[in-house]
Amino acid sequence: MLDAIGKLSWLLALMVLPGWQDLDANARAAMREGRLADAEAQWKEAIANAESEKEINPGVVDCLIGLAWLYDKRGDTAESERLYELAMRTVEGVKGADSAAYADRLPDLATLYRRHGKSWHSDLLYQRLIKIRESRSGKNSEEVAAALEIYSRFLQAEGRQAEATKIAERAHTIRDSLSDVQPQQ
Repeated sequence: MLDAIGKLSWLLALMVLPGWQDLDANARAAMREGRLADAEAQWKEAIANAESEKEINPGVVDCLIGLAWLYDKRGDTAESERLYELAMRTVEGVKGADSAAYADRLPDLATLYRRHGKSWHSDLLYQRLIKIRESRSGKNSEEVAAALEIYSRFLQAEGRQAEATKIAERAHTIRDSLSDVQPQQ
């Protein structure tokens, strides 16, 4: 009888405890509202829950990235970068350094580095994004065109207009070639 009550209590606790997704959503809401201490506590609990649920990507990764942006907002650039880099190493370990999941997160990390005055590092990440997209989708794919446009905007923001124009033209050429392909009927 006591064993059954213990199991029932354990099941009820699981139903009542929020999962990492709920905690992550609450943390994001708290951060939007400026309640940074609440957001930090929610993300730390979410990470622990995601780890216990073995939800590494997106669970742990998303929560680490949320914390990274929180520390960025607080002005702690070193901790912000450390957490985002940990998230990226985690994605790399789970999905691979040439995976779409890894590539999908590169632009935000590049944005973070640019905010921290490390544009040279951002540049490398955008180039890496393009290479991953090319290897996964082909040099003339929609994914590559989108990555080139992101890189072009970065270059424009950096005042590197000639490079930005060249990259934007390549993206445009890819998109034109894709629109020229008509489906056969």
